[in-house]
Amino acid sequence: KLITDDCIFLFSVSILSLFFYSVSVNKHKPWIESSYHGVITENTDAVLLDPPLVALDKDAPVPYDLKITFIKCEICGFHVQGLSAPFEAVVLNRTSGEGRLRAHGPIDCERQREFTFIVQAHDCGTGPEGHAERRSHKAVVHVQVGDVNEFSPMFGQLEYHGSVTEGKVYDSILQVQASDQDCSPQYSQICNYQITSQDTAFAIDRNGHIRNTESLSFDKKSHYKIRVTAFDCGQKRAAQDAVVHIHVKPICKPGWQGWSKLVDYEPGMGSKLLFPKMHLETCYIQRYILHKICMTHQSIITCNVYFKHFNNPIIRNSVRMNKYPNL
Repeated sequence: KLITDDCIFLFSVSILSLFFYSVSVNKHKPWIESSYHGVITENTDAVLLDPPLVALDKDAPVPYDLKITFIKCEICGFHVQGLSAPFEAVVLNRTSGEGRLRAHGPIDCERQREFTFIVQAHDCGTGPEGHAERRSHKAVVHVQVGDVNEFSPMFGQLEYHGSVTEGKVYDSILQVQASDQDCSPQYSQICNYQITSQDTAFAIDRNGHIRNTESLSFDKKSHYKIRVTAFDCGQKRAAQDAVVHIHVKPICKPGWQGWSKLVDYEPGMGSKLLFPKMHLETCYIQRYILHKICMTHQSIITCNVYFKHFNNPIIRNSVRMNKYPNL
């Protein structure tokens, strides 16, 4: 009877072990969120996910031998699926199912600003060798790349040319333009232009339009050279300034042009032309009228030079118009 009882006992243990093994089937698949949103700063590999990457499994702990050694349900890994998705998901804690998403290498925002791919979690399966593992549903992951202000603004050309007519004030003489190769609007947009030359009669607005702040005189200065720089919205300055040339055009003044009130003469010079560059400027309208109505093709001018109340010869003296107004 004792032997019989022992057999019954051993048989009962065998039945119990078989029962436990039969209920240790991997019934539930892991659970993760349906979607994730991530941010990664370019030139780094860590992805910040919202919500965090955590997988859960409802299966009960499973005994794997007659010693009643229990191993908790665990998450053994994550799978990333997507064409050219440079990311991987690793398990940080099998028991809690906590994971982390990271890039295979530094991400360049200028090459690609965002990524979309699929992630799945899988458990450790059943038995010591992890047979019949189960996978979670497919979750969509959208990762945006955070830009770093690594590029400086650059002008489309290093020299610009513009012209103004003397005596006029312009709202815009010309426009300079700079660009930035960064990928984000914050760092790729040009937010400000600035004239770096000191004491100029010009100003520039945020769109790069240059204007004169006062009327300019051709006789005073016919050419201005100013330097301009640009700043992106991250306040990074252009690597190289642009040079702007402003040319002042004289206004047309009808009358005799190209002659001077002062003529210098030295003894022994012989004959000298008094007004070699003198010409009659009639401007466009006057020239048109003279040509159409008067049909003037040539002008002959007679210049009489004399000195009133001055009979002595001129020897080594300077003759000035204000001294002899009747010349």
